[in-house]
Amino acid sequence: MPNIWGLIDDRTGHTGQVLGVITRLGIPYALKRLEYNRFAALPSFMIGNSLLALDKARSASLEGPYPDLLIAAGRRTLPVLRHLKKLSPTTRTIYLMRPESMDGIDLAVVPEHDGVAASSHVITSLAPLHAVTPDTLDAARSAWAPQFAHLPRPFITLCMGGATKRGSYKPAEWREIINRAVLLAGHGSLLITTSRRTPADAIAMIEPLLQLPHVLHRWDTDKDNPYLGMLACADGIVVTGDSLSMCAEACVSGAPVFIYASPSVAPPKHQLLHQTLYDRGLAHPLNNTAHLDWRPAHALDDVGNVVEQIKQRFGV
Repeated sequence: MPNIWGLIDDRTGHTGQVLGVITRLGIPYALKRLEYNRFAALPSFMIGNSLLALDKARSASLEGPYPDLLIAAGRRTLPVLRHLKKLSPTTRTIYLMRPESMDGIDLAVVPEHDGVAASSHVITSLAPLHAVTPDTLDAARSAWAPQFAHLPRPFITLCMGGATKRGSYKPAEWREIINRAVLLAGHGSLLITTSRRTPADAIAMIEPLLQLPHVLHRWDTDKDNPYLGMLACADGIVVTGDSLSMCAEACVSGAPVFIYASPSVAPPKHQLLHQTLYDRGLAHPLNNTAHLDWRPAHALDDVGNVVEQIKQRFGV
């Protein structure tokens, strides 16, 4: 029987956090997909430790026997985690974000920029967790390197995000991002990937600005996603600072990472993470001093560090 359950839903970022931890633990696990009803819009404290917001007909079975460990991420999974903890008090529960309370949670993993101190019930990570690991990058390198082999090096991978609740990139900012990536590449190539939040006008201005050999992945039309391959094969990575996860994932590669952080787009929490990555030698601002001679202090492995602490605390 699986010794771990992972609660996942339609939020890709939350699912990635659960997968990143659960697969590195090296223990048999089962993923329990949750589907919600209209009550999921309520704050989790109003739902309590119930299945009120769960669409049981479309969700995975949550019947026992219950696992030794239960891992979840995301506000909507919290009532389910607490409900299962009530049914099975011996199950150790791990929540991979900052909760509004520790009720029903044995261990929370909270990024440093959330301002929660480490304790007997809290592990702090530098950045949000994710599913990008040294092993997944090694596998992606083997799969994608032959497809990039015809291109001249260095490879500069450009990861394009988009707007946040704070604001949107201006056309001049998109041009600056693309042009700086071109300068870093020199006589090499660009490996470009867009995301769900990349606006159409930003994608439209890419091709006219590029004279270099390049690969362009459009998230909405291209089927095979080369994102991990682009990270794994990169000699340098340019990432827009609107996504905490993209910044953290890029730093796993061990390649020089350059972050374009627009104050009009990046919320204060994002800016705090950017500065932490700069201060610890893991990334560099995308500015006039950006060059490929700079090397990161080390590759970021938040997930590995968290997994080791979970093993020590819970004896798994």
